[in-house]
Amino acid sequence: MTKTIYLFLLLFSANLIAQTNDPNILTYKEFIYNVISQHPIAKTARLKEKTAKAQLLNAKGGFDPILTSSIDQKEFDNKEYYSVFKNKITIPTPIGVNITGGFDNNAGTYLNPENKTTNKGLWSAGVEIDVLQGLLTNQRKTDLKNAKIYEQIAQNQQLQLLNELVYKASQAYADWQQYASTYEILQDNLKLSYLYLNNTKSALESGEKTAIDTLEARVYLQNNQIDIVKYKQLLIEKRLKVENHLWLDNLPVGLQESVFPEKNIIPHKSDEIELINNLDSIPIIAEKSAKKEQLILKQRLNKEKLKPKLKLKYNALLSTGQNNVSPNYNVDNYKWGASLTFPLFFRKELGKIRENEYKIEEINYEIAYKKTEVTNKILANKQNQKALIQQISLLEKNIEGYQQLLAAETEKFDYGESSMFLINKRQEKLIESELKLLSSQNKLITNYLDYLLLTNNIIPKD
Repeated sequence: MTKTIYLFLLLFSANLIAQTNDPNILTYKEFIYNVISQHPIAKTARLKEKTAKAQLLNAKGGFDPILTSSIDQKEFDNKEYYSVFKNKITIPTPIGVNITGGFDNNAGTYLNPENKTTNKGLWSAGVEIDVLQGLLTNQRKTDLKNAKIYEQIAQNQQLQLLNELVYKASQAYADWQQYASTYEILQDNLKLSYLYLNNTKSALESGEKTAIDTLEARVYLQNNQIDIVKYKQLLIEKRLKVENHLWLDNLPVGLQESVFPEKNIIPHKSDEIELINNLDSIPIIAEKSAKKEQLILKQRLNKEKLKPKLKLKYNALLSTGQNNVSPNYNVDNYKWGASLTFPLFFRKELGKIRENEYKIEEINYEIAYKKTEVTNKILANKQNQKALIQQISLLEKNIEGYQQLLAAETEKFDYGESSMFLINKRQEKLIESELKLLSSQNKLITNYLDYLLLTNNIIPKD
């Protein structure tokens, strides 16, 4: 009697079934571990995190101290016209203030008087301040915040890539499971067909059956042989789709024909499946929210540019002695300066502000729509799962009924009260119900995978 084959791919729950040690069984857990660790798309996804760290390092570089040195000399007709040696260090800070320091040592017959220093040079120390535009909000500070937000964007993009990869790989594995079980059912059915044919031949020799019964048993056997050939090819195709996701050391890995997927029992209820309340954690929504934060930062910078640029510079001048370069401070020795830049119409700045406002409004619409879409998909998914679970339960009862009918019909046939035609019909109905069960189980697995993908739980936690 043909046994009912069940599938179970829901390996994400707490009740994981232990991995088999059978070398001819590729478990889902082993398969998905290989996908996550070896698949090129998984490796590409991890590059996004590295790229984000590189961008953060680049943004931090905006606060690196800058050392500038220059020398400019002129010699002509055995005279030193001038020798100008300038050094300056600038230390940026998060606000619009740069700390500066410098050392100049200039000399020469025709040296510009404003560049004159003692023969041991001149020290300076001071600050450069953006008083209005750029004091609290500036480009380098915004770049650093943007880079930190981009880390969140990269993490969510990485999650989306991995989620999609695991989803497609899991679908391929589930299909492989379905067709492997289908093939096994058909093999069992083929064995029964041979048994019926042999029994009918024996009954024909003893005069209990007619030649038409033998012909009917042979035709039924041939039909089953045709199905075996057909489904063997389909099984090969499903195995090849699984192989598309198997890699090792950047090379694709093939599976031998003797390797099959694991088989487990599918649950009759999905109490562990709960609708999540925090949609902001969904990667695609979290990515859009992070991009919105970047737009808000950009908007602050745009509005900051509506202010005039007022830059103040102050440097205390520290002279040196005749015989050493030690600096001497005198409050009366300094230099300072100021510059003011003020656009008359601000049309460029206002245009950028309005453009950015529209982008923020647009992404708000996208976030609201995506949240609604995900919520409705999850609700529909829950309903589909309930319907499929009920359908599976009815199909299992159907199969039990067909098994009993087949057993009774076989017993009647043995007593000469039935025909091969009726046995074949009973067997066909049983096989048909078993294949429907496998198909429904596969649909339930796919629905559950959809749910895990929607809720960002498709990647196994262990």
